[in-house]
Amino acid sequence: MKNIVITALVIIASLIFLMFAKQSDHDLTLMATTTTQDSGILSHIVDAFEKDSGLKVKAIAYGTGKVLRSAKDGNADILLVHDPLNEDIFMKGGFGKERISIMQNDFVIIGPNSDPATVKMSNSASDAFKKIASKSIFVSRGDGSGTHNAEKRIWGKIQVDQEKLSPNNYIITGSGMGRTLGIAVEKEAYALTDRATWLSYKNKGQLSVLFENDSDLENIYSVISVNPLLFGHISLNAQDIFMKWIKSQEARETIKNFQINAENPYLAILP
Repeated sequence: MKNIVITALVIIASLIFLMFAKQSDHDLTLMATTTTQDSGILSHIVDAFEKDSGLKVKAIAYGTGKVLRSAKDGNADILLVHDPLNEDIFMKGGFGKERISIMQNDFVIIGPNSDPATVKMSNSASDAFKKIASKSIFVSRGDGSGTHNAEKRIWGKIQVDQEKLSPNNYIITGSGMGRTLGIAVEKEAYALTDRATWLSYKNKGQLSVLFENDSDLENIYSVISVNPLLFGHISLNAQDIFMKWIKSQEARETIKNFQINAENPYLAILP
């Protein structure tokens, strides 16, 4: 009986050790939008920070909408997102401690080289969407991400309720940018994507960038530190180290030096 008790205590102690070891295998959790993962800049930033700071980061990627929702439950120390309107709501709700814009690229409208909607001839992103809605297939993430919300704002400008479009012409993937682009390639359809993800996407099929350089296609990424007063488990020290680093010249150079096919898709806009 004594041996059984000792064995049980050893097992319990081992489980407790493993639990705490698992919890301490990283110093902070960075939750980021999937576009930064798809383009490769997320790992690029994390690797540079870990090298400079000596801290270990657990990076998790979701659409920005899910990132902001999850952060409200205290599931991250730092956020990297690209949806300014919903970031404002997050900050005004007291969930964020500090928010800074760190870089930008842009959204582009991609579609079939044959361009049946004549998107290339558009005067604006809104004009392009109007042409697509009238006669062509559009593939949407439909996942509440920063990219999806940017798309919805353009539909709103032309007073088109995309949910009322024919499901044959408006395809919702409910997925990240990579899978959405894959379906657009398969259907030879139009889609909105950030430029960096498009550059890094391998199988472009018969699709190409058809419209770009419009004010509605601006895409700004911000870093937010989650309010540590709301969640006792957040490491204030690790969080502060990251926020100090992301404002540094080292971070600026890290963003500046990131390339895809010899192109620099992100512009550092650090303060």
